[in-house]
Amino acid sequence: MVRHAAQGLERGGLNGPNFALYYAGDAYSTAAKIMGRQSAGKALMKGVARRWPDGEIHGFGANRASGTAMAQQLKRDGHTGTVRWRPIPGDAVLEQLGAVYYPAPMTLDLAHARNTRGPTAYSLFGVTHTLSSEAGMDSLSRLILAPFQPWDGLICTSSVALSVAQRLQAEMREWQIEHIGATRFNTPSMKVIPLGVDAPSCARTPEQIATARAALGVGADEVVFLFAGRLIFHGKANPAIYYRAVEAAQARVGHPIVCIEAGVWPNEKVAEGYRKARAELAPSVRFIEVDGADSVAYDHAWKAADVFTSLSDNIQETFGLTPVEAMAAGLPNLVSDWNGYKDTVRDGVDGFRLPTFTPGPGSGAGVDLALRHVTGGDTYDFFIGRASMATVVAFEPLVQRIIELASDPDLRRRMGEAGRARAVADLDWPVILDRYCDFAAELGELRRTAASLRKRPPIAFPIRPDPFDLFQDYPTNHVGEEWKIQAQPLDERGLDRFLDLHMVRYVVDDQVLPEATIRAVHAEAAKGGQTVASLLNAVGRTPGSWKALMWLMKLDIVRAAP
Repeated sequence: MVRHAAQGLERGGLNGPNFALYYAGDAYSTAAKIMGRQSAGKALMKGVARRWPDGEIHGFGANRASGTAMAQQLKRDGHTGTVRWRPIPGDAVLEQLGAVYYPAPMTLDLAHARNTRGPTAYSLFGVTHTLSSEAGMDSLSRLILAPFQPWDGLICTSSVALSVAQRLQAEMREWQIEHIGATRFNTPSMKVIPLGVDAPSCARTPEQIATARAALGVGADEVVFLFAGRLIFHGKANPAIYYRAVEAAQARVGHPIVCIEAGVWPNEKVAEGYRKARAELAPSVRFIEVDGADSVAYDHAWKAADVFTSLSDNIQETFGLTPVEAMAAGLPNLVSDWNGYKDTVRDGVDGFRLPTFTPGPGSGAGVDLALRHVTGGDTYDFFIGRASMATVVAFEPLVQRIIELASDPDLRRRMGEAGRARAVADLDWPVILDRYCDFAAELGELRRTAASLRKRPPIAFPIRPDPFDLFQDYPTNHVGEEWKIQAQPLDERGLDRFLDLHMVRYVVDDQVLPEATIRAVHAEAAKGGQTVASLLNAVGRTPGSWKALMWLMKLDIVRAAP
């Protein structure tokens, strides 16, 4: 059930999160695109339904269609409680809740919209995903500037993501100081909280494993190494060194190694690139291709595996969700020592992390890559791909770890059990969502105790002002508060005569110009003896009541004159 009316809420008695979720369907669904951001968002919504199965969930967004979609998604995930929806910029209920979660770094527009209710109305907090894009880097660096506030926050999904955000913000401060003499900056609250996983859905049973291996034609003596995710060598993980390593390991292992690659290729040319590389670099290893768009086959790939591997070498990778899913499935991990993998996979406990190498800071080795991308010489794909080809995953340690995992079932079992226990205890979405609630509460304390706040009216977006302020010189005159109001006689159809006309009704809606407000203003005007000020005060002075009065004046239903 979706409800739109604002109601007073006791924060301490609220059976639900202490923040509203900004809902945009593409951020919480893999229907249109299967990437880490969408997969994480989809699992987050399921986590909300699991954590507060019959609770009250608050949504926030641009239109009611989004609110309906959010309620439907939560219901499919098992939520039986209430979803309450409110539009941007929000209302008093948001101020009582205290915060809004945005499924990416917060946007300038949202912060400006919040500030129209007052900068301390509520906090905004978002989460990092890809950091290597221009939009990603811009959004992190701008957090130190207006309109953001110290009680706005950013969840960094890894310790490395935090260091990237801090580095970008430091560079922005230096730039602003040098070029415009800036002296005051925002200090956003940032905290490392990993993405979660739907741990129950990842669990495997012996029966499921046997069924999956039979479906894929895997023999009892074969050890299966799985890679699952986007099959794109320039934007995720280049498998060339993995192919070389598994070929070398196969020559030293007494039973066959099978490699499953499960996912979706962007096009056939990329797929052929994988196949040619396998044939050239790993001719004695059997590979199984699994279409990631086939949900049954994709599930079989996960259930049939003995080891999960992901040798990410790409700056596009920020967290890495699939190794956490592998932990939840009880699979040992074989991953690169790269970004978010450093935080989630404990080397020697849940699996192995392989050393990685790049040119050092100050080497100048990538200056041209950044400039070529920003000036249009290289696409984003080439930018991250060129950086990937200058990133090394250590070969000999990789070969040795493949041999160890392929040869020792007890090792695989111990690491898989350790990973599963960690995923359930620390990385399951309900656990992560409780940490989100704690972060929202911390932001609320900052908001309430901010000593440097000055009392002032809300400031709207400075370069997106009220159009009647910006374009004030266009009309002949402006309707004054002291102008007299006079209602004009109507036929028996009254206001309905006009409200039935699309050319004037198209602006009437529940949020901006409610029909009820038009009727209330007209009824008040019909009483006679009103000024603009007294009429607006009588019906409740809002932007909607002003627009209702002008709508009536436009159609000469009501007249106003000095």
